[in-house]
Amino acid sequence: MNATLKKAIRTVQSELPFLKSAKDEFYLHTRRILRRPHESDFKALALIPKSPDGCYVDVGANQGQSIESILLFRPTATIVSFEANSVLASKLTVRYSDGGNVRIIAQGLGDIPGALTLFVPSYKGFVYDGLASFHKAEALSWINSNTVFNFDPSKLCISEVQSTVDTLDNQQLSPIFIKVDVQGYECNVLQGGLQTLRRSEPILLIEDYRRDPRTVELAEQLGYVEHFFDGKMFRIGPAATGPNSYLLTANRFKTLTESAY
Repeated sequence: MNATLKKAIRTVQSELPFLKSAKDEFYLHTRRILRRPHESDFKALALIPKSPDGCYVDVGANQGQSIESILLFRPTATIVSFEANSVLASKLTVRYSDGGNVRIIAQGLGDIPGALTLFVPSYKGFVYDGLASFHKAEALSWINSNTVFNFDPSKLCISEVQSTVDTLDNQQLSPIFIKVDVQGYECNVLQGGLQTLRRSEPILLIEDYRRDPRTVELAEQLGYVEHFFDGKMFRIGPAATGPNSYLLTANRFKTLTESAY
């Protein structure tokens, strides 16, 4: 989908905020029927051995897109999903209450435990919960004249949600895969999980990885190398298209390579 079409869709949906719930449900069921991940990068999960030790961690669950994509390729995987917005977390808890392998935790992850304000942007009444951030400036930055037609800044609003935050290390998990999509808070998540990352060396999938130089520096200190998924395998380097980067240590990459033979 080209940028102009995406911009047009955002413009239309902003004029019809009452259709948001229907839109979210439509995408959920359509992807299930078509067996299509919400982002093509998740197809790389098929490269992970089917019965490895460790769980799949989803940091920033939002509407459950990543949970659905993980289940598409690893339906029996243990998934631990963190969502700082309690409203979304409650919705996901109900959705996955019948499945024993998905656990929703209504809190965010960061570098220290505590309480933070989550800033959730909306435009003309359409809530862009996927752009929520613990940084107010980050939450305000994305909706603008470049992303919607006839942008009216007076219609851009921010709501505040009080959230609890803990660290990844405090969860005592042994992940094989971690997705981090937290709108500018990625470095904080990694800083709070140094012991876990060193112990388990999970595959990391991070959106806009190079947006924050601190994230890049910390990942490199931990021995992670940026990769992209070319549709068949992992290759070293940033992706030519798309916002996501895969990060793998040499040991993890070797494990994946050996399992392919």
